Amino acid sequence: MSTIENKNQQQSAQSAGNPGGVTNATNPTNATNPGEPAGALTGTRLGTRDYIAIGVYTVLYFVMISIGALITHLIPVGMPFAGFACGLLGTTPLLLLMSKSRRFGAISIMGILLALLMGVVHGNYYTVATSLVAAILADLIATKTGRATADTANGGQTSARESHGITLAAVSVFNLWSIGMFLPFYIGRATYLQQLSARKGAEYAGRLAGLFPTWTLPAVIVLGLLGGLLGGLIGLALLRRHFRRAGLA
Repeated sequence: MSTIENKNQQQSAQSAGNPGGVTNATNPTNATNPGEPAGALTGTRLGTRDYIAIGVYTVLYFVMISIGALITHLIPVGMPFAGFACGLLGTTPLLLLMSKSRRFGAISIMGILLALLMGVVHGNYYTVATSLVAAILADLIATKTGRATADTANGGQTSARESHGITLAAVSVFNLWSIGMFLPFYIGRATYLQQLSARKGAEYAGRLAGLFPTWTLPAVIVLGLLGGLLGGLIGLALLRRHFRRAGLA
């Protein structure tokens, strides 16, 4: 009897010291990750709130990149900078989506919707392909890489610097969808220029060919990454200073 009483007393003492009955060591999900955006939904499955956020921010993203592309098309030599402008203006809606959901699939679905929209608008299948690939890679970086880093560093938590680095890498890669707009100038160039000349005239086709000589493909890729990176830095600052105060992130 005395042994049973002692066990009961020990269990009572443990319960008093830990009212929840579970420690962070056995339930790591109780630990707060300071690197993740406030209000972010984490887990393995997308829910209704995730899908609503994906739809809203995809529309906003498409509007912003359309503005960026329009601006560069109005400038005679601005078209090679369209990917840079899309990243600069469009990354904030992407970050708002990421602040609402850290679940794998949210960024990928945004990329699928973007691919469908770009396919309808441009009829360029290269853009459809690059949108899908870039979105899935960005999703893996933002969710899988970020989660793996959290599991191996700082007792299961990422620092703000590590989290921001992962986020910036993800949004930079996502913006590589934009290189699909220009791949026809590098893949099947002669055929594309002939088709363009037949539709819009030889002068127009020749002018665009001069803007995209074959050696400029690496520059287009770098501009896409740089646009996403700078757009991410601006977006993170906006989230921190304005959107979180307004309850949008």
